[in-house]
Amino acid sequence: MNWNPFKNLIDNIFSVPIAILDLVKGKLTGASGLVAQGIDISSWLAPISILGPEWVRVVNAILSGSSLVFLFWIGKKVYNLYLDFKQGVKWW
Repeated sequence: MNWNPFKNLIDNIFSVPIAILDLVKGKLTGASGLVAQGIDISSWLAPISILGPEWVRVVNAILSGSSLVFLFWIGKKVYNLYLDFKQGVKWW
């Protein structure tokens, strides 16, 4: 039997999603280099550095603490979303 027509049909059907996924993969690979650099906040804290290293540590501690609290808040919201989904689906 000749399976080439079916192979060509399947290739034509899945060529668009595969092309989109390849494009997304390329964009994410390009963005990973930018994300890996991080953010240099020392230039933003330059006015505080005039006050001394103690103030820089205080501001860094405040920023780190607020980031940690924000991360926990996001985690709690995601968990509440999971619980709402679980409650909404009766067969769970």
